Amino acid sequence: MLGKKLALIVVVLAIAMMPLSAGAQLNPRSKPTTVGPVTYDGDTYQGRKCKDGKFRTQGTSGQVTSKWTFCVFFHRYSAAQDNNSSRDYGAIWLATRVNPTNGWCVGRAISQLGVQTSGSGNVIKRAPQGQGRTVDRSREVQTRLVVDAGGSGSTQGVIKKNWTLHKGDLAIRKFKRNGFTNLRLKWDGQTKRTASFAQAFEMSWPQGGTPPSIFPELRVLHERCP
Repeated sequence: MLGKKLALIVVVLAIAMMPLSAGAQLNPRSKPTTVGPVTYDGDTYQGRKCKDGKFRTQGTSGQVTSKWTFCVFFHRYSAAQDNNSSRDYGAIWLATRVNPTNGWCVGRAISQLGVQTSGSGNVIKRAPQGQGRTVDRSREVQTRLVVDAGGSGSTQGVIKKNWTLHKGDLAIRKFKRNGFTNLRLKWDGQTKRTASFAQAFEMSWPQGGTPPSIFPELRVLHERCP
């Protein structure tokens, strides 16, 4: 399509909207803030899994349209606070940043996080809830996931971080496909500024076993800035 470029990054490996004053964009490499009995696990999923790259007009060649950073973090819920003797619990967090350049704007961005639930893994809750929102100006929001072992935990844990949502429409969808439960954030608008997104799932798996596989995706539609 003339003047537009769609790019896709696939890396195999909630966002509660709380308006705040406009601020700096999210740094996906920094860990989210945690409260209560949730602990970052730096071994499972190879710890903090971050990747950097560039989108171009012609795949791996051509003009750079944007630079991106992509990070996944895994946190475990404390077994001492969990009253379910058959399951372990934790949360997977995805943070993405796209920085357009060379006169290109981000016109659409899709950030998607999948958890394999065709086997023994389960998704307990997601953030964000709801179906989305429209904003008429850039504003700072907060991704906030409550982790409580599916309600069996004696104390709630919280994982959270602030980021800037730019003017436009954000659609939120949870769906199942090919054995994975997915959470998709799709933003439509137009910005030449850095765009970031964050989302998370609370999940469970058999006690003492391996957490389920995850599958994040990032898609970006670039447009020439007016």
